[in-house]
Amino acid sequence: MASVLFRYVRLVFSTSALLLVATFTVALLIAVKAGIMGIPLALLVGSWFFKYLFVVLDTVVAGGDEPPVLSAEMVNPLEMRPLGQLFLIASAIMCVVAVRHYAGTAPAFVIGGLLVLALPASIALLCISGNLFHAAWPPAWLRVMRALGWDYLLVLAAAGGGLAIIYLLIAASAPAWIGIALQQMILLSIFVLIGAALFEHRLELGLDSRTPRERLAERDRREHVRSRQQMIDHAYEQFRHNKPLEGWREIERWLAAHARADQQLPEYYAVLEAACGWDDVRPGDRLANELIALLLSRRENGAVLEVAARRFASNPAFRPVNATRLAELATLAGKRALRRQLETVT
Repeated sequence: MASVLFRYVRLVFSTSALLLVATFTVALLIAVKAGIMGIPLALLVGSWFFKYLFVVLDTVVAGGDEPPVLSAEMVNPLEMRPLGQLFLIASAIMCVVAVRHYAGTAPAFVIGGLLVLALPASIALLCISGNLFHAAWPPAWLRVMRALGWDYLLVLAAAGGGLAIIYLLIAASAPAWIGIALQQMILLSIFVLIGAALFEHRLELGLDSRTPRERLAERDRREHVRSRQQMIDHAYEQFRHNKPLEGWREIERWLAAHARADQQLPEYYAVLEAACGWDDVRPGDRLANELIALLLSRRENGAVLEVAARRFASNPAFRPVNATRLAELATLAGKRALRRQLETVT
């Protein structure tokens, strides 16, 4: 699973993310050079960056393949999750300070360590629910940790590695632009990994997230069902207007084009189900016989009897071409009523 999660880190190196990091690095360098006068610029850029982190997190959780380009909508003042997360972090620090004052250093160190370990879970909850109280609720942290399992430890390890890199940069007195740029890249990577872990465990968490490929596949399925229904409606009109040859050609063309490989049986079942409701019994009978022959060739005897029973239910005068064989299968399966129906047409 580690390789799967780290595959998402490539999003950090996309063109839009790198351009944003470069732009914000220049802006923050200008703010640093400006001293006190640069504080408003630094606060503005910092606010935009942390809002963008949550946008990237939302994108990954939603199954996105590319981080979005920063836009005016993303820096909306109504986006309060970064400020809410800052409030939670400040509250945690105050809690640790209070514990140290009243209980000593050791308990404060333990509680502080636990709160640091819970920070990714808090960020994940704020992303999922947008509820500040939910993100501050320890039992909810535990549910997220349990759902993510080893991947949660992987996120923690990545965050720890990022902090170690930042410490080494400070210790080595690296140029300011390198430190600023790398800190942004590290934070982006951590948020991407949190989003990736949430997406990969979306079933355990009950999240309705799909990849773009899955959404395209769903769209294709909807379009396929719509096209099939159009074909069925057109074929029905042909039979209704006493043009059975044209109607059957519609069905044959559809099955020849779409009833292939693993879609062969589903297509036959779908078209047969529609034909079973028609006044003209001929297309339904023919489709049922073709499907029965197909199932017999695959030795799917149970499905054969189900198709025969379904067709008898819609057309009691149905005459299957393999009635004798079907009667034998019905006898072996203990389906007496179906066997009697089959014996009447043999």
